[in-house]
Amino acid sequence: MRPPEPPKKRPRYFYGWNIVFASFLAHLSYAEHHSSVLGFFMRPLNQSFGWSRTEISVVQSIARFVEAGASFFVGPVIDKHGPRLLMPLGAIIVGIAMIVTTQVESIWQFWLLRGVVVAIGFTLMGHMVTNVTINKWFVKKRGRAIAFSGIGSNLGNVIMTPLTVWVLAVYNWQTMFVVFAVVTWAMVLLPSLIFMRRQPEDLGLNPDGDDDNLDHNSDDTNETQSNTIDRIWTRTQVLRTPVFWLLTASIAIANLAFQGINISLAPYMQDLNYPDAVVATVVTVRAVFMAAALPAWGVIIEKASSVMIRVIPFALQGCGAYLFLGGENPVFLWLAVATYGTGFAGMMIIQEVLWADYYGRPSLGLVRSTGFPLVFGFSAIGPIFMNGIFDLFGSYEPAYILFIGLYSMSGLFIFLAKHPKPT
Repeated sequence: MRPPEPPKKRPRYFYGWNIVFASFLAHLSYAEHHSSVLGFFMRPLNQSFGWSRTEISVVQSIARFVEAGASFFVGPVIDKHGPRLLMPLGAIIVGIAMIVTTQVESIWQFWLLRGVVVAIGFTLMGHMVTNVTINKWFVKKRGRAIAFSGIGSNLGNVIMTPLTVWVLAVYNWQTMFVVFAVVTWAMVLLPSLIFMRRQPEDLGLNPDGDDDNLDHNSDDTNETQSNTIDRIWTRTQVLRTPVFWLLTASIAIANLAFQGINISLAPYMQDLNYPDAVVATVVTVRAVFMAAALPAWGVIIEKASSVMIRVIPFALQGCGAYLFLGGENPVFLWLAVATYGTGFAGMMIIQEVLWADYYGRPSLGLVRSTGFPLVFGFSAIGPIFMNGIFDLFGSYEPAYILFIGLYSMSGLFIFLAKHPKPT
């Protein structure tokens, strides 16, 4: 009789951290897609073409609507084929579109290239692709894995914000768009081809690098709360779970406020007569606060079954919106940046962990993409709403007041979100 094979030893290094590393690099290139960075282009584009702030901010709203539609189809592709080819294709599209954008002469061309084409490319290489993939590779440590990759996005802001200000001052906005293209190609093309894989099972591994004989559904993981974790979901089934609507509404409403604040931060400070160097410093420091907070949030949110932990990020963002009302005082401005940035860092991780904990790994791309149209739709409203308020009242303050209420509503919805019941 053939003796049983000895159990496989856990490898010292888990390949999933390569996924985190490649995602970290990709996140470094995302700065050009952030509303806060686009805010620095308001004046140069106005001076070059005479476009209003509202007209320029529309491009971010168009991008969000395009991402909403594209993500609906990309999600199931992630589940079936993984990110290895999606991300390089997205990087190629983004880079080419950024370079061609330097030749625009009218607002509709800017909207088409920066708003539509770049958004399509970004959907193929963006947060949904990387975070869904990371969630497939990690269960017990998914909070910290998402956090470590997310540091790349904030580090990208730390690097690209002062670089953007310098290039705009010394050269022009067209040069900065070329820089965006080169950074995207450098950070995404080869790393994603080399490292990204669909899920650990494709390489004969288990999530978190656990041994075959380890019970991956032990009580210390949040994924054990029901037998829904290994289920293959359809969109119809997902839409019938109340928690889907609570989570989606919570994140969508918070993203509306976030996008509005993000795109207005630079022009708001400029209107308060802060010099561009200070504006760049504030945006950079906000990213530093977010990056510094991410590892702690990653560990804390792995215990996201505590409803109070879920609410804290939304409460912090609401406090930040309130403090921005006193932005003329530098003390309030810096407190607002620290509070708001720390809260947003927590919100970004908690949504990823909760989706994966509640719906499991097999259909996560489909589940996330089902909610993305609503989330991106609300995100698209944020920039238009914020700058529309400014054009109407000559001030951003009415919008900040409303955003305090929106963050409170988001916190209530996330508080009420319970694990979906098996059907």
